[in-house]
Amino acid sequence: MVVKRVDLQHKVETLKRFEAFNFLDNITLYKIAGSVDEEFFPAGTYIAKQGEPSQHLLYLVVEGGIEITVGDKNDHAVVTGYRGPYEFMGEAVFFSGEEHPAFAKAVTDTLCYTLPQESFEEILIENPDFAAYFTKLLTERLRIMYQKFFNEEDLSEEEGFKKRVSDIMTRNVATCLPDDDIRRIATIISENDVSSVIVTANNVPQGIIIERDLVSKVLLEDDFKVRASRTAKDIMGTDLVTISPREFSYQAFLLMVKHRAKHVAVVDEEGFLAGIVTMHDVIKSRKTGSLAIINGIESSRTIEEVSMLRDEVDQVLQALLVERATVTEINSLVTEFYDRITRKIIQISEEKMVEEGYGPPPVDYCWITMGSSGRKEQYARTDQDNGIIYGDVPEDEAEEVKNYFLILGEKVVAGMEQYGFERCKGKVMANNEKWCRSFRSWRHNIKGWIDNLLPENIRLMTIFLDFRYLYGKKSLYLLLRNFVVRNFRDSTRAQKFLLQDNLDSAVAINIFRQIQTERSGKYRHQLNLKTAASVHVVGCVRVFALRMGLLVTNTFERLEEIGRRGILKKKDVEYISSAYETLMMFRIREAMAKMRKNIRPDNYVDPRKLTNREQSLLREALVMVRRLQGITESHFRFLP
Repeated sequence: MVVKRVDLQHKVETLKRFEAFNFLDNITLYKIAGSVDEEFFPAGTYIAKQGEPSQHLLYLVVEGGIEITVGDKNDHAVVTGYRGPYEFMGEAVFFSGEEHPAFAKAVTDTLCYTLPQESFEEILIENPDFAAYFTKLLTERLRIMYQKFFNEEDLSEEEGFKKRVSDIMTRNVATCLPDDDIRRIATIISENDVSSVIVTANNVPQGIIIERDLVSKVLLEDDFKVRASRTAKDIMGTDLVTISPREFSYQAFLLMVKHRAKHVAVVDEEGFLAGIVTMHDVIKSRKTGSLAIINGIESSRTIEEVSMLRDEVDQVLQALLVERATVTEINSLVTEFYDRITRKIIQISEEKMVEEGYGPPPVDYCWITMGSSGRKEQYARTDQDNGIIYGDVPEDEAEEVKNYFLILGEKVVAGMEQYGFERCKGKVMANNEKWCRSFRSWRHNIKGWIDNLLPENIRLMTIFLDFRYLYGKKSLYLLLRNFVVRNFRDSTRAQKFLLQDNLDSAVAINIFRQIQTERSGKYRHQLNLKTAASVHVVGCVRVFALRMGLLVTNTFERLEEIGRRGILKKKDVEYISSAYETLMMFRIREAMAKMRKNIRPDNYVDPRKLTNREQSLLREALVMVRRLQGITESHFRFLP
């Protein structure tokens, strides 16, 4: 390592190439430039080693590249990140003052600027936007802390998802051209013994044809002339899912689950086809084969068989935490797993109704899910929040039809309970006639909530308003969703009542930015991250979504749309999203740590057990939530 002073003007120009420093004026930049030194690290040398004490320096990568690795208990080096030109390195330990949690090695000759901690903290205090940038950056980097909470001896490199896509993909991909006829496509499938063909133009993927496409779009065509004239571009699916060869196999799996796809095309940086990955490839890359739970769910015939998959589902989710999947990815995966499990339990329950003499459903119906499940924000098994919407029937059949669906609702609720989802203490479940209604009854009930804004109705609305379709006749859900959106969009009175219900409960931080914990009882000195913070984000964002008539229920998706429409400033939307993600990360981490100890997750965290930097992150998130309450109150204050 070589350290030397460099020209002040040159340093200022270099600092301007870092995104964060664009928040600062020239006077401040020159002040920083006077504090930094230049350090050179030859390729192969370590900037920091795991377990070493902090040097209280922030590294600004000017040239070259740094590989971040974490050593597990078997001394295997797991790559967790890479820092290139105009990125920061060492900010987590820089803030916390703790030992380095990872190795940082120069993979090429690397030039860095080093900024002392005391100089940096002074800039943070004087420049809120600059400070907020690093809060957001640290939110992303915080995921490395998941490493501390799971025993990696159970998740060796071969057993996990740590292989690169390039290691498991098939390179010799069966392809065809957009104008190839169906005879040519069938020949390619037959000769290559594959189930799919990628349609390419100049080796750039255009779409995919699977065997089902040949059957549904060609063989079932009655007109022979039309059938014979079909080409690849006529029958291909254009919703092709793609991934980079540098991504990890677990990311390929996430894409498959999210898009319900069995094939993912691997595309290089220039957009050219490099290979293909199938679900079989991902499963084969793991010793345990636990990803077969997807097939296990679909092939289950009894509630007992579904319930036997519970531990395997938990293991996959914990593996994703170790491998630093994002909050959105974790929520997406959990939601997909639990949606599949719920649908399977409903199907089994329908079969039981027939076997026991009740017969098939007398009218069309759909199953809805609410709460965190409705928002696609589940990360652990929660209490049940569900309901049934069934088609309208003549008055003389109403009681019989209602009883049928209440019995079906009880069977599903019991099956969910057997799997591990506890019954809702407030009885917000499909076996309760308040949550199992005809379409007409639902409309009447929702109108009653809006017209009579009593505290109990407000509580029920906050549960219901994030409802999401899960199974059955989707048109019933869509019609009711449109009815709900239209009526709440037009009722500023209902919006203001929902907002006031949110504002009546304070965020757990005082005017001196001190975190407020429980003062007595079982949870003394602890903080409930859900009730003291997360619900306020959900509630405020929900009111904006209702005002705008949004159909999406996920909080992050709602925020994205709010920002896109310019309802809130882009900067505020980014900070709110960052704060909510921070809260969710803490909740996920605490929940999984407790689940490993067979303790039911409860959303509580003890701030005294957090590191200084973790406390700072939590504090900043709480401050942002309180600010969101103020922004929302101001926005709705002058509405009629």
